[in-house]
Amino acid sequence: MTDSLILDPQALERLREWGGDKLAVQMVRLFLKNSGTRMDQIRNGVASEDFQESEWGAHSLKSSAANIGAEGLRTLATNVESAALEKDHGRLRELLPQIEESYSEVINRLEALEREMPSGS
Repeated sequence: MTDSLILDPQALERLREWGGDKLAVQMVRLFLKNSGTRMDQIRNGVASEDFQESEWGAHSLKSSAANIGAEGLRTLATNVESAALEKDHGRLRELLPQIEESYSEVINRLEALEREMPSGS
């Protein structure tokens, strides 16, 4: 998948317009720091059929992904959230590998972006 499909460059540009490089760097770092916990909630919820845990993780991940322009991940998190609300364990199991792959792509791209961003922000 191309970088622009993984992350919408306009989303980070909007963050820069609103709060400069400092805001963009903070949002990227927050996503890198906190999104793993959200994915763990989704994984654990699917494994234990705890629909509420999956829903909470997906809901938070959806919002975070939208903030940084990870539209594909946001869409998958929305689908996971819906499946959890519907208590559709089969659908959750189908979506898990897809969201795992998308999440991995986003993390790899954000880590590369973070290395390119101004330090000391």
